[in-house]
Amino acid sequence: MSIKKVSIAIATSVLLATAAVAPAQATGFAVAADKTTALIAAGDNVNVTISDLPANTGIYVRLCAGTAAEALVGRPADCFGQGSWATNNSAYFGYGAVDAANPVALAVQAQFTANGHDINCLTQACGIHIRRDHLNGTDYSLDRFIPLTFADPTVVDAPPASDPVASPVVAPKNGVSHSPGKVTFTIVNKKGKTVTVYVGTRRVVKKIPNNNYKLNVVAPTRGWFTAVAYIGGVKILSKKFTN
Repeated sequence: MSIKKVSIAIATSVLLATAAVAPAQATGFAVAADKTTALIAAGDNVNVTISDLPANTGIYVRLCAGTAAEALVGRPADCFGQGSWATNNSAYFGYGAVDAANPVALAVQAQFTANGHDINCLTQACGIHIRRDHLNGTDYSLDRFIPLTFADPTVVDAPPASDPVASPVVAPKNGVSHSPGKVTFTIVNKKGKTVTVYVGTRRVVKKIPNNNYKLNVVAPTRGWFTAVAYIGGVKILSKKFTN
């Protein structure tokens, strides 16, 4: 075989390999998430908006381990639960699919198990993977990936530096304490806000009625646990306790 023919053969092979790794993307199709950073590790919801989905088409929306670059090479295998099935074909609404014309509410959490693997999105890359549904699983043109990050609930806020000339009158401040059987969250100057607290696996959501609010939550009786409080998706308190 001549050198010219060999060169043509090699070039053709490279083009074919590239096409297999990065298939053509559907024109106009796009996805977006309403929040992608500082998600609540114990459990949060992300609303995914779908634009210009081809007619009579369904997709899967799932939280998966991996990066956008890895998703171009191969679809993620370790994903959280079944995710959401969205479509613009109303014939499938009665089979568990949701209407793709509306934002898809996707439940996410930092730690989960998939295919026998323990996934921790606090220490490894994760994101929302979008792909064509089971009705045409070999269609890669709709594959998309949205990276996500979670707020680490084990990080303890550092106390403010002491002020040697401060007034001896100590103003109330946010805090969390543990006594036998309960955890007490003290939240100041947040009247009217909604606070979400986690004590171990227990979750409590309350509207704050005053500016010096104390919320008591039943605590685990054995081992260690973390107590965390969020307002508006922002962590305001976090502390680890040991029984």
